[in-house]
Amino acid sequence: MSSAHSNRQSTEASGAVHDETDYYQLLGVPYSASRADIVRAYRAAMKRIHPDRQLPAERAAAEEQAKLLNRAFSTLSRAESRRAYDTTIKAQAVQDQIMSQYFGGFGMPGSADPLGDRLRRQPTAAERRTQKRNDRNAMASVVIVFAGGTFAVIALLILWAALSALFAGLF
Repeated sequence: MSSAHSNRQSTEASGAVHDETDYYQLLGVPYSASRADIVRAYRAAMKRIHPDRQLPAERAAAEEQAKLLNRAFSTLSRAESRRAYDTTIKAQAVQDQIMSQYFGGFGMPGSADPLGDRLRRQPTAAERRTQKRNDRNAMASVVIVFAGGTFAVIALLILWAALSALFAGLF
């Protein structure tokens, strides 16, 4: 085993090297899959895309896909690296959920939502009505606060102008 290869594996095991691909989704297994399920899915996927089974024009893409499958399998088949990967993917899922609150449920701009549609259910009609009402209330609150702040600033400017005119006439 070369030092570069072992170096890459050690950083993968710690979770430091992580691309945007969801390894569970790539292998087509649930997050709760056993090691046997992962092995079975990996073998089936490799049979489908193995570079030796592809036409010469498609071989380069198949090699890249095979490398990705190998990385997914090596990460998910070892308990320690799977734990590190799961921690990373959970942190990313939590971050995506938090950011979706700020971006109206669309996730971070330019990023994929790893759990997205599988975990998120469609809101009911009552929930949509409640959300619209809450949005209107929030907008009304913003307008009232902005108008109140603007009124206060204008009132202070008028008061300052009146007081400065009064004191200017006294001196």
